[in-house]
Formats: sequence, structure tokens, C-alpha cells
Amino acid sequence: MKHLELIELITTNATLIDRAYRQEHIGSVEQELVDATLFIKINERYKLNKNYLNFVDSVLQRIDFSIIFGDYDKEYKELVKFKKRYLQTPNSYYRNTIERLIENLYEKFYNRDREIQLLLLRLENETSFEIDILLENARDILEKIYELIDANEKVGHFFRKDLRGLDKNIDSLLQSIGQNILHYIQNIDEYIEQINRFIVQTQKRRMQNRQLMQLSSMILDEDTSKIDEYLQLSVKKCYFTQQRSQKNKITIYPDDRDIVKLKKELKNILQNIDIKPMKKEGSIRNQAQEKLDIVNIENIIDELKSLKSEDVFISIIEHTELSRFKDSELIEEAFKIYLYLTTKDEIRFENRFNKYHIKVAKWV
Repeated sequence: MKHLELIELITTNATLIDRAYRQEHIGSVEQELVDATLFIKINERYKLNKNYLNFVDSVLQRIDFSIIFGDYDKEYKELVKFKKRYLQTPNSYYRNTIERLIENLYEKFYNRDREIQLLLLRLENETSFEIDILLENARDILEKIYELIDANEKVGHFFRKDLRGLDKNIDSLLQSIGQNILHYIQNIDEYIEQINRFIVQTQKRRMQNRQLMQLSSMILDEDTSKIDEYLQLSVKKCYFTQQRSQKNKITIYPDDRDIVKLKKELKNILQNIDIKPMKKEGSIRNQAQEKLDIVNIENIIDELKSLKSEDVFISIIEHTELSRFKDSELIEEAFKIYLYLTTKDEIRFENRFNKYHIKVAKWV
């Protein structure tokens, strides 16, 4: 049967095929549909072939939770085999076979990434399943994704390392798909994180649902003593629930009218209270006297010129203009003068430091 004839057969029996798709099986079909492998007979019932269902579900983005991702072992082994043959006998047949296997693997990468996206989207929006079933499906998907990691890395490495330089046509093909394959491999980590996050959130929801079921059962049984006990022991989880009082006090929530009345009463009371402003007293501290010592910079410069100082900072410290300073102040004052003098054209820096860890400057 040609492809065009298959399309015409599907079009002619479109209503019947659609009914089988929606009902999962039907009582009878034309033998021509069975011969074309669109249908398969099981226990006197006719069901659509799984291959056709996979094709339709993929196109319609209706991915089943029971989907099996599989791996790439078959194509990978074939690639290794035909690479050896091509190295021994480099002809177009082996090269074309390698290109076809690369394209098949790329289609698998593409389809797997798309299937996982659709599964996660359906998982997060599913409302018809019980929470326990959703958790089981999520864990199954997570397990299957983990199985893909090693296979993805193995194939990706083979593409990047072992097939490069084999043939310019093969290199061109690998170059065109390389970025996308790397993207599909990197997506795996994101999918794992997304599923783990969904599992944690669903487990929390399951716990909350159990608590609600427990409380609803008490309400339906009108067991007030158990309800009271549950609420008082669950004040952190149940809204508008008061913690048990040790002094047998009763706490009530005032309504808006009580709050308005309370505001008016407080306003009247506070208006009649004479509150004197507090005097702020603070300790008065004597202002420290600023030391005003004047250094004659010109005397220092004249001496540096005459001595042709080999270390300007050392010469400043030893100069008589700074003899009046204490040891605790001497370094600081000398450094100020040093910084001022370094702007002079006569200063040249050397690639060493003196004992004060200051860069040596020379007067030339």
C-alpha cells in the first residue's frame, strides 16, 4: 500500500476510527483496516494499533503517563559499527547510513524532550486522578528521566568527540543539530527539579486533605468534644483558632461597631490627659582642642634638594621640622608631607619599599 492510499483509507473510515479512538475498542471493522495494521483484533474486539495511537497522541499532544522513554542503545551500537566500517572502507553507503542513524537519534532527542514537557504539563494540570496516583506517576516519570541521563551523555559525547572529523558532510550535520542536542540534555536537570518540586507540593496537599477529612468526619459525627480538642491542639494550622488558655479565659473577636465605640472612648479619655513633654538631658562634653602645628614645607624641600635624598619619607621623618611631634603622631604627619611632595616633578619612585612599608621615592 502506498502512502497516498493509506491517507485515503483513513479519510474514508474517519468516523469509525475516531469512534474507536474515543471508546478504546469497537465490535467490528472492515478487514481492509486490519490488513493495513490500523486495527488489531483482541478477544473478539477491535482496537486501534498502538503505533497509530502513539502517532496520534504525539501530534495531538496527548501523552499518556505510562509512556516509556526508552534509550538510544540500538542506534548507538549501529553508529559504532558503521564508523569502524567507514574507516576501513570510506564509501557513500556507510556515510549515508551514519547520517541516517544520527538523524534517527536526533529525532529521539527531540521527541523525548517534547514528551517529557507534555507529561509534566499534564501532571501539573491533572485533576481527575487521586493524589496518591499522581504521586506514583510523578515518581515513575522521575525514574525514567534518571535512566535517560547516562544515555544522553553517552550519545552526546560520541557526537562531539568520536564522529567529528570523520567526513565533512557528517561534520556539517552534527554542527546543525549540536546546539539543540546540548539544549535537550541540559533540560533534563530542569525537568528533574520540576518533578521534585511537584512531588513535595503534592505531598503537602495530601497531608492537608487528610487533615480536612479528619475534621469533616468529626463535624458530620457532631462530636463536639473531639472538634474542640482538635482545634485547640492545632492552633498553628487552623485559622481563627485560639490557643488553649491556662487561666480559663474566653477570647472573642469584636465586630466593627465595638471597634468604633472603643476608638471614641479612647479619644475622649486621651484628650483629658495632660502629658508634659519630657526634658531631654544629656551629658555635655568639652570640645577637644585641635592641635594646630605648622610645618615649614619649604625648609624640607630645600634640604631634599641639597641632599638629593635617596628615600624622601625617611628624610622627612628625620627632619627638624617634625622633631616637635610625638612618636605616635610622627608617622602620620610625615606621610601627609610625603603625599604632598610626591606631586613634584623631581620625585621618582623605585620598585622597593622601606622599613615603614612605604614605596621609596627619590629626589632627583
